[in-house]
Amino acid sequence: MHESRPFLRLCRPYLLPTLLIIWFCLAAGCAILPGHWRPGWNEPYQTEPSPPATAASWALTDLETQDGRFVGLAISGGGSRAANFGAAVMLELQERGLLQQVDVISGVSGGTLPATYYGLGDKAGAFTPEAVRAALGFDFQSSWLWRWLLPQNIFRFWLTDFTRSDIMVQVFNKRLYHHATFADLRPHPKILLNATLRNDHTRFTFTDERFADLRSNLSRYRIANAVNASSAFPGAFDDVTLENYRPQNAEALAELGLDPMRYFHLYDGGPIDNLGVQAMLEYLNRHLPGKTLDGIFPNGCLILLVDATSANENAELNGRRSSRRTIDYFINTNALDATDTMLLESRRTTLQHLGIPSSQQDREMRGRLPVNDPHQCGCEVRHIALRHLSYSDEVPDESTLPERATRIKTKFWVSDDEQRDLFEAAHVLITEMEKRSLLPKADFKTHCEAQPNRD
Repeated sequence: MHESRPFLRLCRPYLLPTLLIIWFCLAAGCAILPGHWRPGWNEPYQTEPSPPATAASWALTDLETQDGRFVGLAISGGGSRAANFGAAVMLELQERGLLQQVDVISGVSGGTLPATYYGLGDKAGAFTPEAVRAALGFDFQSSWLWRWLLPQNIFRFWLTDFTRSDIMVQVFNKRLYHHATFADLRPHPKILLNATLRNDHTRFTFTDERFADLRSNLSRYRIANAVNASSAFPGAFDDVTLENYRPQNAEALAELGLDPMRYFHLYDGGPIDNLGVQAMLEYLNRHLPGKTLDGIFPNGCLILLVDATSANENAELNGRRSSRRTIDYFINTNALDATDTMLLESRRTTLQHLGIPSSQQDREMRGRLPVNDPHQCGCEVRHIALRHLSYSDEVPDESTLPERATRIKTKFWVSDDEQRDLFEAAHVLITEMEKRSLLPKADFKTHCEAQPNRD
């Protein structure tokens, strides 16, 4: 005890300044970062006129109808695998003059990255093979992990409601979006980003109309936050929260057996629709009452569906007595397998709805998107799937491209070799569609026929 007193006497002059510094840092931190601090929280609007319109809207304008045809592009989820495959297909379409004809791009999860990168134009970067490969080949996952260690993020994470999702927003803003908002989207094509609303397990599409229902301003909402909401895979990322600023009559809602939804909590859009087609169907059906599809688009309707669904990764278990892997001693991976099963079943059901039988979904590239009136014309669908590689005539028998490309795991990074395979896969599949006369020219005109057997 006596030996320590000289040390205490030595430290005593520094004790008060140290405490003052700590107090000042905490006080300043709390002033800057209050308990409910979140970056990019959606803003309210209280006065008329309403916020300016953006390209994220259900509205049908002259930009979509002026050429008499409708071209939609849906890009599935699947992390960086989906992002790079989707972008590679877009570049192939751009080379053939078709991407410039696209009126609406609907993306979910990883598919939202190329959709918004293209929709932002020069605000994000050039849409060239070199620029796209550099932008979407980035290791978002490692950058996300490293940012956890930044002092300001450690403070925010433990002392505010700042989450893991907010850290990924930082990565997206730094690498892709540069704090761009929905107001920065080009007027054409429309960009529809889809998430799952945790409150009631329904699809949430980021549109002007949906934000108006919240009395909020989508034009000032940051693209990175919406992309993060659409790709916030449960378990890895936290929910992304939106505030509902519309006054709610709690008593009236209670009489209806409903709870007022003051906050909307969003996560990955995959559980609702991992192909991103539902929003496209809603967009068309919203404008059909009292009209016909061929009346709105006399030159035809085409949906291009980019499907980055991977192959079955559990085939190795067929010959094993136990399904337990090394990692299962720490966390059981059958929870992830169950999630994959539900996504695959959702995919199977959706593609059947598009007229592609379950037995042909890994082979057939042609389908039809139905509309709400069975006597009206449907919309032609072209299914461009990684799984088609295994049955493609364009892939040499000795090539291992199908196995390599379809076994890239769902994560937020790809290696150079994986990215090369995804771009090659896109080229192979688009070339095959051309040879089978399934890919129309940029100035195409199709004959619209009523949907058969839907009475």
